[in-house]
Formats: sequence, structure tokens, C-alpha cells
Amino acid sequence: MRYIPPFTFLRQRFRVAGGNGKRRIDMKYEDFIELLKLMLRAVAVDEEWYCNQYPDVADAIKAGTYRSAKHHFVEDGYFEGRWPYEIGLDETWYKSQYPDVVAGLKSGTLATLKEHFREHGYKEGRLPAEY
Repeated sequence: MRYIPPFTFLRQRFRVAGGNGKRRIDMKYEDFIELLKLMLRAVAVDEEWYCNQYPDVADAIKAGTYRSAKHHFVEDGYFEGRWPYEIGLDETWYKSQYPDVVAGLKSGTLATLKEHFREHGYKEGRLPAEY
């Protein structure tokens, strides 16, 4: 099931304060993690791909530590830097946005754009495509 809590609920739950167009959210780290987990529940997880990509998770599911790949992703996987599914890369767009990556390809320090995104781009917060 994919579900995102309504914005009004989130505003109340995480105490949006302030006025005159200067709203501020002040929260504890634990509340921030809780908010992320609420959002992560709406992310589709490719169960088969995830278990094949992360055999330790498949083992943990078999052992009963997690109910599913999605359960692992929400509780721990996202925070460990794991992907919920194979992320597609729009290579034309990626090259147009990140000239430093193109320079790496030309110099030979990078073999492919996919390699860059997998090894560096995702961790750096680079987008794989225009959203």
C-alpha cells in the first residue's frame, strides 16, 4: 500500500510555528526520522530486485527479522544508502546537468555515467533525471 499522510496532519504533528510568512519547523532528530519513515512508506520497493541486490536482507526476511524488503527499506535500508529499486538514468539529461561528470568520462577517470551515478552521484544527491 502506498500512502502519504496529509500535509495538515504533518503540520500539526511536527509543530510548524511562526507567522508573517516566516514559518519554521523545529524538531528533534527522532521526530525527523519518524517523518522520513512516514514518507518512505509511500516509496515503491521492488521486492525481488531488492532481495537479489541485498542478499543479507533476503536472509533477514527468511529469519523473520523483517517482514519484507519494503519493511527493511523503511526501517533501515534508506538510512544505509540502499536503493528501493534499480534507478533509471537519463544519460542525456545527466550529462547536460553535470559537466564535471562529462569531464570525468573524457579524461577516463569514469567508465560510464551509470557507474558515476551508482558510485558517487546518488550519494551526492544528484538527480538521475529531470523530475
